[in-house]
Amino acid sequence: MRVAFLVIVVILLAAGIAAAQETASARDTVRRATTTGLVDYEAVRRNLERGSKKGFFRRAADFMRKPMFGRSPDAKFRAHGMAGVAYSQETSVMLVASLRGYYNLCDGDSIDTESHAAFTGNVSVSGFYRLRFSGDTFLGCGDHRLTYNIQASTLPVKFWGLGYDAADRNPRTRYTRDDCSFDVRYMRRIAGGFSVGATFDLRYAAARSVDERGAAYISAAGQRRSAISAGLGAVAEYDTRDSRYRTTKGLYLSLFAEARPRGLGDCGATLWHITAVADYYTPLWSGSVLAVDLYGDLWSSATSWLFWPSLGGASRLRGYYAGRYSDRKMITAQVELRQRIRGPFGFCVWGGAGNVFPSHKLIDASKTLPNCGAGFRMELGPKAALRIDYGFGHHSNGLVINVNEAF
Repeated sequence: MRVAFLVIVVILLAAGIAAAQETASARDTVRRATTTGLVDYEAVRRNLERGSKKGFFRRAADFMRKPMFGRSPDAKFRAHGMAGVAYSQETSVMLVASLRGYYNLCDGDSIDTESHAAFTGNVSVSGFYRLRFSGDTFLGCGDHRLTYNIQASTLPVKFWGLGYDAADRNPRTRYTRDDCSFDVRYMRRIAGGFSVGATFDLRYAAARSVDERGAAYISAAGQRRSAISAGLGAVAEYDTRDSRYRTTKGLYLSLFAEARPRGLGDCGATLWHITAVADYYTPLWSGSVLAVDLYGDLWSSATSWLFWPSLGGASRLRGYYAGRYSDRKMITAQVELRQRIRGPFGFCVWGGAGNVFPSHKLIDASKTLPNCGAGFRMELGPKAALRIDYGFGHHSNGLVINVNEAF
C-alpha cells in the first residue's frame, strides 16, 4: 500500500515537471532556429510538431484543470476534479483528490458569492484516511449563506498525555483516532458586514489501539476512550474583508457560542463551547499585506479530552504537532507579513504565541508557547494558492504543505 501510494505521488510530481519540460523544449526549438545561421527547416518543422504534441502527463494535468461540465465561463454550473500532494507532521505525505462543483444562485458574478460543493478524499503513507463532503450555498446575492460539512477520518497520532505538563514531560506513545462529524450553519446578513446565524453539529470521536502507557495517561485524567455529543449554537460575524480568498485589507470578527445538552451526548453533563476570532488585514507597501489573528477556543470542564482544542496544525502555531499541547481552553495570537515577489510567487514570515489551560483561573503565563516561521506562496487560480510553511516552536518544528492562507 505504501509503495503504491508513493508511486502515485511521484506520478503527480512528474506530471508538472514533464509539462514544464515540454514547454521548455518547444521554446528551445524556436530559439535554436532563430539564432543559427543555417537552418534545416524540415528539422525545425518536425521539432515544432513534436513540441506541440502533449505528452501523457501534460494531457492528464490539462484534464484535471478542465471543467467536466459547464465549460463556458458563464455556465450556470461547472464541475472539475483535481489531485495534489500535501504534507504535515500529523499525516506525513498525503494524496488529496476532490470533485468540486460551482454554481451561482445570485445575480452578480463575484467569486465571493459563488456557491460550491466538494467531495474530497485524503490518504497518506502514515495510515491517515479522510472522506469529506462540504460546501457553501449563497442566496439573495450573499445575504443568506448555508454552510455544511460531513466528514469521517482515521489518523494514527502521537500521544504524550493530557494537558501542558504531560505534553512537556511524559514519554511519547501512539494510538489511532477515529472522528466523525456533521455540522451545518445558516447565516443571515443584517446590515453591511454584520451577519447572525444558527448552527447544529454532531461529533463522535474514539481512541483505539491504545497501549498500556496511553491507557494510563487517559485513566489518570479520569477520561474515557470515546465520546459523542451534539450541540445547538448561535453565531455573530462582522466582515469587511475585500475578498475571502485574496484578502488584502479589512476586518473579520466572529463570536460563536453553543450548548451541548446532556441528553444529546454521553459526557454526563451539559457542555458549553465558545469560539472567538478577530482577524485584521492591511497593506503596508506595494505587494504586501500585514495580517493579524487573535483566536480563542473555550470548552467547559466536563468536556471529553477528544474534543479539546489543540495548538499546532496547518492554521495556528504552525510547526507544533497538533494534539500534543491540548486542554479545555486555548488562546493564540499571530502576526504574519505576506509579500508578493513577482507574478504568482510570494513569501511570508510570521510570529505568534499560544496557551492551553484547564480553567481561566489556572492560566500560567510561563507556559505560553512561542512560534515563528516562514513560507513560500504560489497562486494556482482565483481561489487557490499553494502554501509551503516551516514553523518553529517549543520542542517542536515542522513543515506544512497545503492550499490557501492559514487565516
